[in-house]
Amino acid sequence: MPTSALKFKTITVATDLGETASSALRYAQGIAKLHHSTLVLVHVVDPVGYAFPEGMPSSLEANPAARAELQKTEEETRRQGIPVHSIMETGVVCERILQAVKDHHSDLLVLGTRGKTAAGRVALGRIARQLLAKSPCPILTVSPDADTSVEYAGRWRHVLAAIDFSPVSVSALFCAHQMANKKLVVLHVPRCFSEDECSKCLERLRFLAPFNESHTVPVEHIVKSGDASELIAEYALKHHVDLIILGSPLNELSEEDMPTSTVLQVVSNVTCPVLCVPVPTDISPLTLIREVAFAPQ
Repeated sequence: MPTSALKFKTITVATDLGETASSALRYAQGIAKLHHSTLVLVHVVDPVGYAFPEGMPSSLEANPAARAELQKTEEETRRQGIPVHSIMETGVVCERILQAVKDHHSDLLVLGTRGKTAAGRVALGRIARQLLAKSPCPILTVSPDADTSVEYAGRWRHVLAAIDFSPVSVSALFCAHQMANKKLVVLHVPRCFSEDECSKCLERLRFLAPFNESHTVPVEHIVKSGDASELIAEYALKHHVDLIILGSPLNELSEEDMPTSTVLQVVSNVTCPVLCVPVPTDISPLTLIREVAFAPQ
């Protein structure tokens, strides 16, 4: 992945102006300070309450009140020395957010999550199912618990990358290799559910993620059978991970996919931020496929 993809020159933050959004905003501000980024704050009022499972919050029903709150957030961000401007839209949430990302050529889209509540998981699912498959840039999901690690935003120490050897997961791994500052954990969960029968998987991991000599970052390679989302969460806790990096789904996920989608399960249940990376448009998927194809067999 080209270095330019990791500079986060422009960061779009989708906000509902609630407490969850505040956590995501603080995290985005931390990245922006480090990368000298411009923040674009996007608030979308959906007239049918699409993003709010329990109906639109009364505090957001009046557009003038929401606009004033958005302007206040913009001013507070600017006082921190961060270039920022805000956008308030009415319409379908996902469509308006994606349009803002494209219009501003954003390098990163930041979303807040409410992963610990049932309503939060529903809201996350409805929005994320579309954004993850359609966003041209990486998406960073931030839970309220990430407030405890804001100081590491943009300077992640321990990073976990989960890889299934697909081109999009290899793209995510290349990204993780550049972003880990102290340790990179690379996890593969074999589909045959037997790491003993997948001895070559470990060789492939070591081929794709060797010791990062340019940054002197140690890499731990793990092949473990089981439930992928549960193992990702388990190793994230074990290694005190600041960031999990996954490949974004190539196709939009349906409602029926929610229980079985590793990406959505991880985003909904872990406490640390999760970065979902699409295959970059300036790298041919064939290049990534060759990386996998020519791994030791």
